[in-house]
Amino acid sequence: MSSNPDDDPVMRSSTERYDRVGVSFRWPQILASGSSIFFGFLLNIAVNPPSYFRLFDSIILLTALYAVTVATIMFILPVIYHATSYRRLDVERFLYRTKKPVLIGIICLTLTMCLGLGLALNSKLPVQVAYSLASFPSVFILFEFFKFKYKL
Repeated sequence: MSSNPDDDPVMRSSTERYDRVGVSFRWPQILASGSSIFFGFLLNIAVNPPSYFRLFDSIILLTALYAVTVATIMFILPVIYHATSYRRLDVERFLYRTKKPVLIGIICLTLTMCLGLGLALNSKLPVQVAYSLASFPSVFILFEFFKFKYKL
């Protein structure tokens, strides 16, 4: 009999459960960092708008700013949930409850990327062409997401 804790099935299973919690924090951490940086760029544009911005562009910018704000909050929610229920943490329930906010955050971030790319293309192309081209990456991301979601 080995004294190594990895050989003990009770110790291994109990630590694996909490390793799953750690893994569930990695994705929201990365996405929250990226969305926070994106929020900073959009906020800089909102504070110092270009001279060619019209009312429509300002509305699109504010919509993108709100969407990235919601995305950042949704990525931080698993940390808040973990902090409030740490003492009585049910790992399976925690993993189930953190999926929905992260999914909402990914959808909001995809919308923000579409609107931000549309704003960038709008400066060089007509509005309809700019937002049509900007929607292709978002449609691709959502298509790939739902393809893998329903494949399993």
